[in-house]
Amino acid sequence: MSKHTLETKLKAVDFYINKQYSYKETAELHGANTSDVIQWVALFKKHGKEGLQSTYTKYSAEFKMDVLTYIEKTGASIREA
Repeated sequence: MSKHTLETKLKAVDFYINKQYSYKETAELHGANTSDVIQWVALFKKHGKEGLQSTYTKYSAEFKMDVLTYIEKTGASIREA
């Protein structure tokens, strides 16, 4: 899960794009790394707000065990599973 909220990411992107702060200045103002801001701006330009939303998914232990059982029985790779 990201340590930065969607709101923080959007504010940082706004500072960079609309208020014309540098990547470094924007990062310092929002408690982020310069590389984070660079990535957020690129994602925003390519995908809009949706590009900044977290894609982290929490799977249950039962689901994980089902996947491991499937891999063991079928010989499937992790990617295939």
